[in-house]
Amino acid sequence: MFQQRDIRTQTEIINTTMKLAGIELPDSIQLNETPLYLNGAAIRSKFFIQTYVIALYAARPVTSAEDGISSDIERSLRMYITTPLATSKVVSENIQSGMKDSLGELYKKQYDLIEDLRRVIEQSGVHYKDNIDIYVTSDGELKLYKNEAEIYHNKNGRLFAQSIYSMYLGSRPKDPQIKRALLKGF
Repeated sequence: MFQQRDIRTQTEIINTTMKLAGIELPDSIQLNETPLYLNGAAIRSKFFIQTYVIALYAARPVTSAEDGISSDIERSLRMYITTPLATSKVVSENIQSGMKDSLGELYKKQYDLIEDLRRVIEQSGVHYKDNIDIYVTSDGELKLYKNEAEIYHNKNGRLFAQSIYSMYLGSRPKDPQIKRALLKGF
């Protein structure tokens, strides 16, 4: 369960960072006027190329797949694009492919939303050194941020958010090691 931290510990947490693949991951970020804390992070590689760093930030510790996927905890999956080979089209296609692989039948049911997400990412011009946040509010709203600027908002995005988070935390994750790393808690 979440435990209160003393002020000294909070200050120490805010002023420290983790580094993966040359990317400094702050221990806390603020999105949607909500402070979120680094819960876990990992490097995603494809064909021996580090493509992005994925980090789970949350308002409270997330240590179970269930909490990471469908709780009311404010949380964000942040992807730091680490390869110069990345274009917005490549990023959107990778997300679409990952969802297709991990969601099974649910992919077909959410195809229109997935296409909408793919289109938004492509139009945003995401590329090398950008970050994308896939943020879900306690009310089930889904928001996408590019470099902390909102680019997408779906007020009824709970099921869609659960689908996206299932790619990394579900029963058929993209990579079981990434799932374990994201669920470390803080």
